[in-house]
Amino acid sequence: MISAYFARNLGDDLFLKILFDRYPHIQWELLTANRNYNDIFKSYRNVKIIYSYRDVKIGKSRFNLFYKISELINGFRKYDALVIIGGSIFMQSPAWKMKWEERKYLLDRFKRMNKKTFILGANFGPFTDNVFLERYTELFSEFDDVCFRDQHSYRFFKDLKNVRVAPDVVFNLDTGFPETKEKNVGFSIIDIKEREGLKESYNRYNDKMEQIIRRYAEQGYNIKLFSFCENEGDLRVANQLSRKLKDVHNGNNIQVVNYEGKIKEFLEVFHSCQIIIGARFHSIILAVIYDQSVFPIIYNEKTLNALKDLSMEQNSIHLKEIHNMDVIDIVQIAADNRNQDRHVFNEASRQFEKLDTILR
Repeated sequence: MISAYFARNLGDDLFLKILFDRYPHIQWELLTANRNYNDIFKSYRNVKIIYSYRDVKIGKSRFNLFYKISELINGFRKYDALVIIGGSIFMQSPAWKMKWEERKYLLDRFKRMNKKTFILGANFGPFTDNVFLERYTELFSEFDDVCFRDQHSYRFFKDLKNVRVAPDVVFNLDTGFPETKEKNVGFSIIDIKEREGLKESYNRYNDKMEQIIRRYAEQGYNIKLFSFCENEGDLRVANQLSRKLKDVHNGNNIQVVNYEGKIKEFLEVFHSCQIIIGARFHSIILAVIYDQSVFPIIYNEKTLNALKDLSMEQNSIHLKEIHNMDVIDIVQIAADNRNQDRHVFNEASRQFEKLDTILR
């Protein structure tokens, strides 16, 4: 059974693709009501969607139909293991206690039958109080294996013997494209209009993106505006920027590229870029994978923590500060800012170290 972030977000879908490719002989069942995943992984005969994962309200109580039906019919006996895989899946939100209880419920059912339980690829936080940390310390201690993706998250739980750390799961991606680059520059765009702590920078961020795009267009680059997650507003902001830039060569060299579940097609366009101006976490990871020059824009501490692990934090800037940086400086830094330490790819395979022992 797979529990993940099923929102047609490229980064999280890459986690799943890498998992399914690594273990093609294993039958995976996805705990989601999002029917888009039927199309996204339709070519994988070993992947099945569980449709009944929805909450229903009866009186003042809420019930998860999938949990109740599975418990009544087979008590989850059909599964050999539970895998929770994702990136920012342990952030403290107003509803964190309900999410904690769901995870605890699944964990208890699997442990009761001596089934294996895994957490892969995550970072921990941000969080604001010690109760959150204490509850998750208790939860993590009961899993067979927990592998974080950055040192910062690992340090909170390093005293737990079942907790490890390895680079992001996506570093295990098979590149699969010829090593040719066109005169393209890619922009990973995010929507911060409703994000606490960032929304005050909304106009300044968008204005600066427009200025940088115009600079690259003047230098003869084709512009690719990447929307990694339409559900979180990336496409809306990318389209908004595209409309503002219609005067640049009549908009002919500006393309909005929206991730709609077609992973290969999206990555093909991304790979064609020489330079990435990246806000989305996995735009930076992909730039390292494809050996592209990259200028990281930090909107969340997970990005800063990953850049520190890669020794790339110097040539980056926080989103809230980008309006203070000169466009010429950004373009100069981005021109040749690459990750030179390639051992990260070998290290990333350790995300699956424990899972390999039972599935390979």
